[in-house]
Amino acid sequence: MLRTVRRQFAVPMPAWFRARARRRAARFSPISARSPLSPGSLPWLLAFVTKRHGCHVDLHRVLRDAPVAPDGAGLCESLLRSGLGMEEVSIDVSRGTLLRGTLIAFLRTHGLPEPGVDPNARLLVPAVIVGLEEGRVTYLVAGSDQPVHASQADAKDLFEETALAVHPVGPRDHDELPSPAAGDTRFGFGWFAREILRHRAIWRDVLVASAVLQVIGLTMPLVAQIIIDKVVVHHTLSTLAVVGTAAVLFLAFGGVLSWVRQYLVLHTGNRIDAVLGHRIVAHMLHLPPRYFEQRPVGTVVARLQGVDVIREFVCSAAITAVLDSPFLLVFIVLMFTYSWELALIALGCVAMVAMLSLLATPALRARVDRQFLAGARTQSFLTEHVSGIATVKALQMEAGLERRYGDILSRYLDASFRTRTLVNTYHVATSTVEQFMQLAILLTGAMLVMRNDGFTIGMLVAFQMFAGRVTQPLLRLAGLWQEFQQASVAVTRIGDLMNAPAEPCSFAATRSRGEGPCGIAFEHVSFRYGDRRSPVLHDFSCEVPGGELVVVSGPSGSGKSTLARLLLGFEHPGSGRIRLGERDTAWLSANELREHFGVVSQETTLFSGSIADNLLAAAPHASMDDVVTACRLAEIHACIEALPDGYSTRLGEQGAGLSGGQRQRIAIARALLRRPRVLIFDEATSHLDVETASAIARTVNALRGRATILFITHSAPPGLRPDRVVRLGTHDGQDRGTTKPGTRGMSGSGPRTENSKEERVS
Repeated sequence: MLRTVRRQFAVPMPAWFRARARRRAARFSPISARSPLSPGSLPWLLAFVTKRHGCHVDLHRVLRDAPVAPDGAGLCESLLRSGLGMEEVSIDVSRGTLLRGTLIAFLRTHGLPEPGVDPNARLLVPAVIVGLEEGRVTYLVAGSDQPVHASQADAKDLFEETALAVHPVGPRDHDELPSPAAGDTRFGFGWFAREILRHRAIWRDVLVASAVLQVIGLTMPLVAQIIIDKVVVHHTLSTLAVVGTAAVLFLAFGGVLSWVRQYLVLHTGNRIDAVLGHRIVAHMLHLPPRYFEQRPVGTVVARLQGVDVIREFVCSAAITAVLDSPFLLVFIVLMFTYSWELALIALGCVAMVAMLSLLATPALRARVDRQFLAGARTQSFLTEHVSGIATVKALQMEAGLERRYGDILSRYLDASFRTRTLVNTYHVATSTVEQFMQLAILLTGAMLVMRNDGFTIGMLVAFQMFAGRVTQPLLRLAGLWQEFQQASVAVTRIGDLMNAPAEPCSFAATRSRGEGPCGIAFEHVSFRYGDRRSPVLHDFSCEVPGGELVVVSGPSGSGKSTLARLLLGFEHPGSGRIRLGERDTAWLSANELREHFGVVSQETTLFSGSIADNLLAAAPHASMDDVVTACRLAEIHACIEALPDGYSTRLGEQGAGLSGGQRQRIAIARALLRRPRVLIFDEATSHLDVETASAIARTVNALRGRATILFITHSAPPGLRPDRVVRLGTHDGQDRGTTKPGTRGMSGSGPRTENSKEERVS
């Protein structure tokens, strides 16, 4: 039968699908997060399961975001994206059972993994169990629709013991999955509390270990008291041997237990940190472009570095100090049983430490915040100018930048020095209070011993040890207070990123993607960058038939690139609407909209890696034949083949090692690999010489008919043959595109037509 285990696979937010899927895939054996699936099994599984449960999901989008070589985590991730939940089950065919949902089992077999996968990894061969009856099991091997029957005896050796029971979660007709920032609560320490509570079993073990360690700590003062008051006075060596042996055993056991406890804390802290780090980066990648345009790159990077501060705090002794705190009541009660006078002295000093912490908190938080901002400015300054080092060298800006960096660095170091000075003052003050406490207990205890009221020297030593057991955790907490303030500031800064709304992401199969070029229509579109700025576009209307090559030209600031940003969903019209074919783009999610486009921008961005890596970045599942075909269309294949390593040639940052024309052609090939319905060239030839720009124009001409092409430029390159030209400009405060059909050629001085007539686009 099926035995449901407690751990369930609920649908998490898309922003951290992979991190959570990997953790959950790794929870049950034998399925490993890194074990590759058999080739071709993932598409078949998704198609079978979603069809069986009636999930309206666009499998094209789900598979496009799946790993090239899917593994156990990729399977879980793809199922979650499809709106399906999972739970771990064990298979037992000794008794018949009614299957709940769809059962995905894994055959006990080994095979060669796909290329690029660790050859030592075990290959997972999934199978869907469609019948589980008394003495017999019926299943389908992934990729085959032919049912296979196996007897009860064979089934035990046929399948791994662990399987996945898949079932739909939530409404099946969901329009879109929640965004990474969705939720009722804002990002803060509350998120950590919820994530920490997910590991209740581990914290239970840590709490038990803490209790045992506290009991061991309780015995040490009593041992000291016995040795001083009994053994030393009466010279009983046998008692000393017994007590000493017991103390050694207790301490050895306590040392091992303490190591195990700290290991569990560190390991769990790393797991929490893995979820946090992945969630933050995943959410950042789903933020709209406007978020990054409003913040320097260095500031965003500095916020991401705050994860390290949070990690150090969570994975430090903070958790163990908090777990040890409840046991302090036991030691306080024992201290009062020994002497209420000495207990009041100890608690009074603890109260003084707490008062110092409260007094130092506002100033400490302000200085930590100031240090963080100064560090972010330093990071931003370096990032900006190192990325533009060619301009710095060309304009001989080194001397001025040295002075500016010196000023920025001095402000950062001053803020850091002030923070450390306050922290040092705080630590010295708390340490001084502790020393005064020890002195006060020693002097008062000596007076109590000399009074001869039953308070012995052994009791005084034991009390000193009890007091240490009380004050040390509190002083550790006081020492962690500064780390907490830094972590609090880091959480606040990361919260600015995490609480920013993400772009909508949909995997629902509510619309057909369509094939081939599609038309574009702007209907009375108005847009401005900010409420206080003048409109860039005002009541702009234009229609571009599918498959045409259209040049969009106009002076700087006329809104040419704004049209591209509106089409791609980077910006949204203030009024009016944009249609892609028959669809209003306002109703399309970000991933649903951008899958129709291929973009070649003015600043071509190529990343470190091989040429093939850069080409496949936009279409990871494309074959090498697809890559070669795209490069042939972009007329770059021969150039790549002439390189010593061909498509494996390594590139530096920003495509270092290639000419500007070569980078643009690789960008064209990369865009074509997406099989776009609309191809946008946004000032793609503005930085190229006339001859190279003319060659690019001939390549663009050859692409006519494969997609609707928008060639945005202030000056069209020679040889470009558009079907029409749309001129942008302002007239009486209203944007009116000028359309010129029937062009045969373009001169290098600007968009011109032969035997064409003008018409206003209203």
